[in-house]
Amino acid sequence: MTDLFREIEEDLRREQFSKLWEKYSTVVIGLAVAVVLIAAAIVGWRAWSHSQRAEASIRLGEVVKEAEKASPGEAAAAFAAFADETSGGYKTIARLHQADKLLEADKRNEAMSIYEDVAAGRAPDIIRGMATVKAGLIAVDTASYDDMKARMEPLLNDESPWRQNALELLALAAMREGAWADADSNVKAIIEDQTVPSGLRDRAHVIQALVAPHLPRPAEDAAAPVAPEDTATEPA
Repeated sequence: MTDLFREIEEDLRREQFSKLWEKYSTVVIGLAVAVVLIAAAIVGWRAWSHSQRAEASIRLGEVVKEAEKASPGEAAAAFAAFADETSGGYKTIARLHQADKLLEADKRNEAMSIYEDVAAGRAPDIIRGMATVKAGLIAVDTASYDDMKARMEPLLNDESPWRQNALELLALAAMREGAWADADSNVKAIIEDQTVPSGLRDRAHVIQALVAPHLPRPAEDAAAPVAPEDTATEPA
């Protein structure tokens, strides 16, 4: 009797499954096909993306070679055109090249604007830091010391690879405004850092020498005490 009930139960399950399959088979098959298509699309996208990056790399190399033979203005235009037709990291690299060439063409404001855009963008921190320093190198001739401090502030943490470059720019800006103590403090921080490249350290020593005459000298020591008079009388 138990076997009979089990057999009936299995028949009912098969019948129920058949009805469900008849009702939802189209949906199930559709979902399966969709999953396959999504997987294929992902694989295809990755292959296409890799191909696009490879093409962008080749094209950037060609633009760099062409720029070596062109005038700074023409090279800047070529990098700008390439930046307009690409995206991601290659776009950022092209824009930095464009700014460099604009600077060579003495178009300082245009170059600084691009550096500032890159610095404020979504590039890796090391690239944004470099762009900040490059913009600062242009701005330091005219910007106030307070403006330069605001510009360099993101680079002044100990983890930033651009910290010492930022300190050098701050020292120069402080010198322009006669903030000699600040200038001295900034270059001392550079000189005391044992990891600083020799070229940067040498420049810091030059700035320190230029600043030194403008620093207040330590108060001179009090006059040496006068030796007490010999009050002893000669023997009679």
